[in-house]
Amino acid sequence: MSTTKSQIFFYPSWVKFAGLALIVLAIGIFVFRIAQYGITDVVGLSAPVAFGLMMVFFSKEKIMDERCVFLKFKALAVSLPVTAVLVSAYNYSKNFNGYSIETDSWFSVSAFEALSVLLIIAIVHFYYFNARD
Repeated sequence: MSTTKSQIFFYPSWVKFAGLALIVLAIGIFVFRIAQYGITDVVGLSAPVAFGLMMVFFSKEKIMDERCVFLKFKALAVSLPVTAVLVSAYNYSKNFNGYSIETDSWFSVSAFEALSVLLIIAIVHFYYFNARD
């Protein structure tokens, strides 16, 4: 059985459900930690959510053809600059008001948080492009 290059980079379709389960589990643990201990750890939430979103976005669709691969690439191409602007604006707004040279309190969004935002935007755009065509 030969594989084309467009099929090499995608997970099997069942991985989408594993990614959704990982996201639900991470959100459940996040809510439990808030309710039980009062700990709000968004960075701890963002890593499993980012991996779950990667599993969802890069898994195969029911009909996986060149059009679907193109729409996924187009969704990533749209979401990357949008995410860069959003994350940069958020970092700037946090640092512009609260930065102190004495405490060196510089704020930055983690890579997992930025990746989560990017993949959420990409997934929304992919299904929007897919429904529109």
